[in-house]
Amino acid sequence: MKYILYITLLFVGFTSCEKVIDLPLNEADQKVVIEAVTSDFVGDSYVLISITGTVYEQSVFEKINNAVVTVTDKNGVITIFSEDGTNTGKYVNAGFLVTENNNYLLSVQIGVDEYTSKYSTQTRAVLDFIYSEKIGHASFGGNAADSSNVVYFAFTDNVNETNYYRFKVFKNGDYTNELYLGDDKLINGEQFVNVFYGDEFDSGDTVLVEMQNIDKANYTYFYSMSNAQSDNPFSATPANPVSNIDGGALGYYGAYLKDTMNLIVP
Repeated sequence: MKYILYITLLFVGFTSCEKVIDLPLNEADQKVVIEAVTSDFVGDSYVLISITGTVYEQSVFEKINNAVVTVTDKNGVITIFSEDGTNTGKYVNAGFLVTENNNYLLSVQIGVDEYTSKYSTQTRAVLDFIYSEKIGHASFGGNAADSSNVVYFAFTDNVNETNYYRFKVFKNGDYTNELYLGDDKLINGEQFVNVFYGDEFDSGDTVLVEMQNIDKANYTYFYSMSNAQSDNPFSATPANPVSNIDGGALGYYGAYLKDTMNLIVP
């Protein structure tokens, strides 16, 4: 189900975590799946590589080792991501940091096959503030004595850029599994304030909000993946999410500029 937060900022329920992504395939042949996430936070960059089963099998992803994984920036600096010795199929470089106004080329070499993806960063947006507010449930047919808390957020969009955003909300250290996406078509250059409609909190909960600058290709990927995972029985047969990786692989590559804020719900 989708909730419009503010015209072009939307919320969709979406289950995800830092693991090999579970894709609803519409093809019977096996596909390489790449989940490549790099950011400007230390130790936050990784590449996960696996291969899927067929659409008629269980969603078992065989992890791929011995791949050659590199990221090259606009200055030609090549960074090697080495396989994590304790986690087959995961490739890391603890010192890699994404920077503003840079271009990145991901290359994944598996045997004779190469998969590539390009990503360009802009300037880093930051959260202006977050706060919680208690809400009652009487207006929704619930007990008037029942209440919970929601979290509001605010940021100011860069007027000189076309921007896309993703927000992740963590409750007591755990990702809430809700996907919030937005663009700046109707808020260009303005301060934007709204609420995370999909999450509610109790007094004493610790809330962390992570804001990511993403590109249009990542916005399209996550939006199309949410549609593919829809539980609507009347929806059309789902298509594969729109990947930004060339060479025939599924998945995505992102080079994110991020900001975080946290609070304890009173």
